[in-house]
Amino acid sequence: MNNIYMVFFDLGLNKGGITSAVLNRSRYFYKNGYPADIVTFDYKYNSSKVVKELKKSGKMYSETKLFNMFDFFESRSLVTHSEKNQFLYDYYDHLLNESLCIVQDEKISRYFSKTTGEYLLYKKGNFETGNYVLDRFENNQRKERVYYRKNVLKRIKEYDYKNRLISERFFDELGFPFLRRNINRETGKVGKIYLLTDNKQFENSSELCSYFLSELIEDRSENIIICDGPGSFPKILAAGFTYVKKYAFIYTNHINVRNKEKNKETYILKNGDQLDGVIVLTESQKNDIIRDYNLNNVSAISNFIEIPDVVNKPNNDSKKIVGMVSRLVENKGFVYLIEVAKIVTSIYSNVSFNIYGEGEYRSRVEELIQENGLENNFKLMGYTNDPNKAISEFDCVVSTSQIEGQGLSIIEAMLQQKPVVVFNVRYGPSDFIKHEQNGILIENKYTEKMANDIIYLLENEETAKKMGKQAREDIIKQYRPEMIMQQWEKYLIYSEISLNRLN
Repeated sequence: MNNIYMVFFDLGLNKGGITSAVLNRSRYFYKNGYPADIVTFDYKYNSSKVVKELKKSGKMYSETKLFNMFDFFESRSLVTHSEKNQFLYDYYDHLLNESLCIVQDEKISRYFSKTTGEYLLYKKGNFETGNYVLDRFENNQRKERVYYRKNVLKRIKEYDYKNRLISERFFDELGFPFLRRNINRETGKVGKIYLLTDNKQFENSSELCSYFLSELIEDRSENIIICDGPGSFPKILAAGFTYVKKYAFIYTNHINVRNKEKNKETYILKNGDQLDGVIVLTESQKNDIIRDYNLNNVSAISNFIEIPDVVNKPNNDSKKIVGMVSRLVENKGFVYLIEVAKIVTSIYSNVSFNIYGEGEYRSRVEELIQENGLENNFKLMGYTNDPNKAISEFDCVVSTSQIEGQGLSIIEAMLQQKPVVVFNVRYGPSDFIKHEQNGILIENKYTEKMANDIIYLLENEETAKKMGKQAREDIIKQYRPEMIMQQWEKYLIYSEISLNRLN
């Protein structure tokens, strides 16, 4: 049977962006008769639980499958064994049983030699559920950290005399090792990898990932790979497929805020002639890529946009809220948002800027808030699992992002009938915002103009409501799921592959 394999590094519970886009695409593909599954490379001891939770929450379609590299080789290991590796468990059980245990609390215990008093073991975790780590010491130096999940030994990390990680071993459910990888003690990067199930050696993770893809996916023209993570692209190329159709989806601007090419995205574009197609989110980015990289296989297809019901705004007449749902990263332009907030709140002290999201730039944003005396008017609300509910609280939505691939958070706000005030940057906003009709586009970094337009919308509620209503109508018309599906079928299926429909 043919299949569509969507490849990126990892699948998590509290992830938006690419993860949400891939999960939505899988749902629509399956519903239209095209099996589309997910392929990941990361190690998670509980990947099956992640899938179960995603399906329970409705984020992941019930028929979507996850093919994880570590799970794949663990399953291969289990085929060759029928009984538990008792020797491994007996070794650590003997150390525990023959030692003197001193309990610190319900989560921590230490073990010492009964004859010499030497420190032997450190145990930490939830002992009732069997989820804990066990550190083994020699000469008061940690040699190993052993990971147990539901009392099953899953992984062992090894350390040198300076307590630097030097290797990891991974075990199947019966306690047999299936993979070992060396770690550079200076850089922490993965070195040589030994795949014990297949008696193979690899120089690095990338080689192993390529081998995994070649083992998972049959090399025939009916199969499709969509590279959804730019870091996965070299692995896909190196897998050596001759007949599999290969596409790369670029979700972001390939140019950074300093107007320089991004390494990973540029690598895709410079090797785009080795693909059946490169896909971006907007026509404007497509046209720039065709011009700058001389590629003739570039297409523009939007992410599938969920059309939610409008969530009613909570009663909060005393305070106006300007909001944003965004990762806290530098390229979202928080320096400019602080300037905007300072202007707006100097005129209306009852306005609050509420930001939902997390990221590595949080501490810097907190510093900017304090430096500008905005502690009472600029709030970091943390990550939200329900962006529509968060957006419902806003009177106006703002975006100071310096680069975009499409601007999904802006689209989500417009679907909730919120007026949006957005810097007009590449790429995205100008593709769906009609200035002063369904939103407001501001020349990039023009913070005073943005502040004035926000104030205007807060003062003129009827205009804001009319703009928000028009925004929802326009987005629904422009991003109908059936229209996006037709684009996929045109570019990937009818004209290129002639996939057989599922019965």
